[in-house]
Amino acid sequence: MISDRTRSVEVSLQNFKAFLNFRIQLKKLNIIVGPNNAGKSTILTAFRILEPAIRRASAKRAELVQGPNGHDFGHRVSLAGLSVADENIFHNYNDTDPAVVTFTLSNKNKLILFFAEPGSCVMIPETANGLACNTPKLFRRNFDCSIGFVPILGPVEHKEIRYEQEAARLALNSYGAARNFRNIWYHFPDMFNEFRSLVQSTWPGMDIEFPELEVVDGRLRLFMYCPEQRLPRELFWAGFGFQVWCQMLTYIVFSEKASISPVAATR
Repeated sequence: MISDRTRSVEVSLQNFKAFLNFRIQLKKLNIIVGPNNAGKSTILTAFRILEPAIRRASAKRAELVQGPNGHDFGHRVSLAGLSVADENIFHNYNDTDPAVVTFTLSNKNKLILFFAEPGSCVMIPETANGLACNTPKLFRRNFDCSIGFVPILGPVEHKEIRYEQEAARLALNSYGAARNFRNIWYHFPDMFNEFRSLVQSTWPGMDIEFPELEVVDGRLRLFMYCPEQRLPRELFWAGFGFQVWCQMLTYIVFSEKASISPVAATR
């Protein structure tokens, strides 16, 4: 999901994955449907790549990079860890021509993803007035937008193994998010009280406690208990619906604060 503080976003995709040349206009609420291999995931992939680029541009100065129109101020984007298959970025595997994805905001400013060759990606911010946008302050002023993702939600792990912090961070936007749910809160606890308050206010009669470490079968494992109007139950036994709801609330909290990686969900 992209939040443009203005009104709309137009996405143009050229030689990018499923599309040789395609354009889509996105409004406040959009539902993308279509048959298999129609390009739904291609559109999401473009946003998935744009998200870390926006984060980088909001925090670091731009550098001179090679763009579609020569050298320009921009940011290099690493595709590693994004759950993006970079070997098929180019339409029909034709990498003789670059792939270009252009996001045009309603204020006519553009964010351009440029793929000159396999494994290479840069993002170039282009303002409608032609002024350079090479500092984080200028970028945030001209591109008041953010992107959030909800990964595939599923049942949480039973007796979840405690992993290192980096594994939990990478899990936030990956298919392993549900399997690392307790790790995410264990390693990034700053907003847990806000998350807990949301659980209490949106699911009457339910509560959730901070992850606890226990040694089970010789391994350090994480458990989260849910006090109800009876004995507390571990999250695994609290029901699939409640597990999914807790995950969605987690992404809402992280999206609003953006302290780790801006992810979001809608009810």
